[in-house]
Amino acid sequence: MIRFRIGHRWKREPAEAPHDSVSLELDGVNLLPGAVEEPLVEAVPALVEAVTGLHAGGRRLAQVSLTEAHLELVLRRSGTDIELQVASLSRPARLLRPPLRLDAEELAEAVRVGGQGFLDDIRKVAPRRLAGAAEQALERALKQLEEPVHFREERRPEPFTRRVAPPGVPGFGFALDDADDVLRRSAKEKGPALASLLCPGEVWLSLPERPVAWRAPGPPFLTALELARQAADLARAVELGEPRFGLEPAGVRPELTLDLKAGEARLGGATVPLTGQALVEAMYHLGQALGVAMSERERALAGNPYLVELAERCREGLSHLRGPVQPPEESGMAMARTALSTAASRPLKVPGRLRRLRFDDLWVQRKLADADQGRLMLGRQGPVYSAPQMACAFERKSGKQIWRRAATHGVAASTDGYSLAASAVRVCGFLGRGAGARWLHDHDGLRIGPQLLRQDGLLLTLSDDRIALAYNEVTGREMWRLTPPRTRRSHLSLHAHRALLATDSGYLYGLDLSDGQVRFRVSASLPFLGAPVPWGRRFVATLGQGSHFALLLSDAHTGEAAWTYEMSLALPSAPLPSGKRLYVAGELEGEGVLLCLDANGQTRWQRTLHLGPGPFALARLPGGVLVTSALGAATRVNDEGEVDWRVGAAGEQLTKALQPIISRGVVLVPGERVRAVDPDSGNVLAEVRAGAGLMALQADAQLNLYFLDELGTISAYRLVSHFAVVSS
Repeated sequence: MIRFRIGHRWKREPAEAPHDSVSLELDGVNLLPGAVEEPLVEAVPALVEAVTGLHAGGRRLAQVSLTEAHLELVLRRSGTDIELQVASLSRPARLLRPPLRLDAEELAEAVRVGGQGFLDDIRKVAPRRLAGAAEQALERALKQLEEPVHFREERRPEPFTRRVAPPGVPGFGFALDDADDVLRRSAKEKGPALASLLCPGEVWLSLPERPVAWRAPGPPFLTALELARQAADLARAVELGEPRFGLEPAGVRPELTLDLKAGEARLGGATVPLTGQALVEAMYHLGQALGVAMSERERALAGNPYLVELAERCREGLSHLRGPVQPPEESGMAMARTALSTAASRPLKVPGRLRRLRFDDLWVQRKLADADQGRLMLGRQGPVYSAPQMACAFERKSGKQIWRRAATHGVAASTDGYSLAASAVRVCGFLGRGAGARWLHDHDGLRIGPQLLRQDGLLLTLSDDRIALAYNEVTGREMWRLTPPRTRRSHLSLHAHRALLATDSGYLYGLDLSDGQVRFRVSASLPFLGAPVPWGRRFVATLGQGSHFALLLSDAHTGEAAWTYEMSLALPSAPLPSGKRLYVAGELEGEGVLLCLDANGQTRWQRTLHLGPGPFALARLPGGVLVTSALGAATRVNDEGEVDWRVGAAGEQLTKALQPIISRGVVLVPGERVRAVDPDSGNVLAEVRAGAGLMALQADAQLNLYFLDELGTISAYRLVSHFAVVSS
């Protein structure tokens, strides 16, 4: 029994574009696992039209793309049956199950019933979400599925078989076992691009003394595609000098473990000599050889976009493996060493498209106290570490300690070298290096810090995590303080000439910086969860308690509230204003969601992220927004709510979602493995292992990286090389 089913959750949100699950069930087994958030106005008509074309006999091949799940549904008519294949183009690329033969009439009836139900529902619930032309086309296709069709008997095609041996050892060989002559017939009929390449076969790996050390049955194209992706990961590990690398080739067991230092590999319990670069070359050569073999069988496949992309990926990967060409010294064409050192100070100013970066160890500082409560900042001379009872700064290049402050009742430090240290009886002010304090005054014995803000000649901090204090940065005189009632936790931020103090008692105070006078007080029904975020002449703040969360927008001068937006999101991120839009990410029914609001507090769009569990962090990119999760996954969403690219998780989940950093045109995504990503394409340019205990990440103007982990260790890495593709 075949059933085509569509989820009903979208009916509860008729104002939004319908996104829900799509399933094709055979005897109760869903053939489309993971298709849980598909755009229904695109996926349902596409599937109905594909089956209609096969049912009417006008087409022999059809392909339906389920973009959110990265699935491709390939349908091939064979007499009175329709052969169905479901290919996943995510990692690893593979067929989800062997091809299935379905009765054409039964499949057509199931799709007709499901499609008609969707058409009736959308006309009732959201009639404007399906364009008039698309609605008419869907209605015509459904009517064609009701008409009886008599399939003509087809002449059995001539089978095609080709076996290509590995060019060397190590090397990959492949076999094309095309009994239905898919390559030639589908290409001549101008069938769908991927459907033309999914002919059966196998791929195998030859190693020293093991002619067939590994084998992967299935369409060779999908195997070669996944091996080309893994080759890029392995090449990056070789360049970064990693000692070991493990992978299941094309996602097929057994696992292959490479000792990159010793040049050995372990596969299936046996150890053989194998270098990482030799295996990378073999992976890329497989993709090129497969493209040549398929194009020789049918010339029309030479322009197949999937095959062209695979060949381009392999060609580009092989170009990175070539060694540098040294110009002859005697001809005067070689660069002087001084010129090279000067160019190294501008590592990213290169023509062409940046493809790869390489980082190396610079220095390490260990045993810093209270790392779980500490902050890592970046000053003019290097990183600054600030914890409740200690703060210190280090030189950028050598890691040498510049200054250190410690006190029993708290320390507060800023990025520009100012610091406060409090004891039971006095508070001292310091500027930069030097053992002596610039000033000292009596103190009431409350704890201060670790946050320190500096503006208009004032040093602002929190005392006892709730009282706002302002000191004169030259004399140390206490200029003003504010003690909000019934408050245990406050959040302090600055907005032009205002200091904004948000409290967990549901009040937000706007204070004049010069004298500390309360110019306005905003009362909310929920506690404030973080510091207010400036948005032009206004500010936006997050409120929440339990499962209830909201955003508040107010004028920063008068405190007048413009609007309050109640959210159904759990674990909301800090809001990100961008132009006339406001972004916030969180969890909705267990899925990560990005929400976009306009300046009037109206929802412009809502997008499912597919990044795993929250919490999330946001950063602004030109023309879009970057969302990262505590798992190290990231996605770029443009201003219209479309996903431009997505990178998966990078290991174990961190204790919190860290803010991504954008420096020198490169995005740094925090995770167990910190990844440098091209903001335009989403290509991973480099990876640096930071560990699951990563607490903070910073990057300076030279793209040098600084990590703080839970053990109190600051690790510094410097950018040592970069690679770019230059188009002539």
